[in-house]
Amino acid sequence: MSNLPRHRTVADVMTARVHVATPVTPFKILVRLIEENKISAIPIVDRQGKPVGIVSEADLLLKERRSELESATNLLHFRRQARDRAKAEGMVASDLMTTPPLSIGVDAMLTVAARLMQERNVRRLIVVDKNGRIAGIVSRSDLLQVFMRNDEDLRDEIVTKIIPAIIIDRPEEVGVEVRYNVVTLLGEVDRKSDSEILERLISEVDGVVQVLNVMSYRWDDSKARPATAIVGGSQLSAI
Repeated sequence: MSNLPRHRTVADVMTARVHVATPVTPFKILVRLIEENKISAIPIVDRQGKPVGIVSEADLLLKERRSELESATNLLHFRRQARDRAKAEGMVASDLMTTPPLSIGVDAMLTVAARLMQERNVRRLIVVDKNGRIAGIVSRSDLLQVFMRNDEDLRDEIVTKIIPAIIIDRPEEVGVEVRYNVVTLLGEVDRKSDSEILERLISEVDGVVQVLNVMSYRWDDSKARPATAIVGGSQLSAI
């Protein structure tokens, strides 16, 4: 199956040109970077270019709530309030940043990035190279780019790469229709397991929304007789 298409990685969709700041960057410069570049957060890096934190618009907006935060008291959220007060009084990036920042490697699969974002409820991840230096930023919208692939592109990848890798004999007997990135599999294959493998592999293709498998098969190999082995003169059935 070496001819199967490779899955896209974070490096394929990330924004490589990233505006960064250092821990000593003043508050006003951080605001300017965000406003002038139309971005929502600034990675903070050390002298080696390794991310040590991130400052978001939300962190900067705490400055507007200084008086409110000073008078607020809520025992249930005491730690959060103390942190927000400190950020509201912050003068430089090191006072304001969230640390450690969430990061992911350039070669990570898009599914891994999506899972991390959802589990940690964040909108973006800092992308780092093998040496831990910043290589880019990947956002939720970046991950959704794969679903912008057109139907013809998806069908071509399935027909020319995936089906021939699984169905060696008569791959042309498998029909493929793609509409709005939903794939319908038609035709007939020899074994039920071939149909199931095709469905699974195609569902993992970047950009596929769903696979509707209506293929028929000549042999239901899931009902094949269990294999037996001879051990000490007795037959044992594999379970």
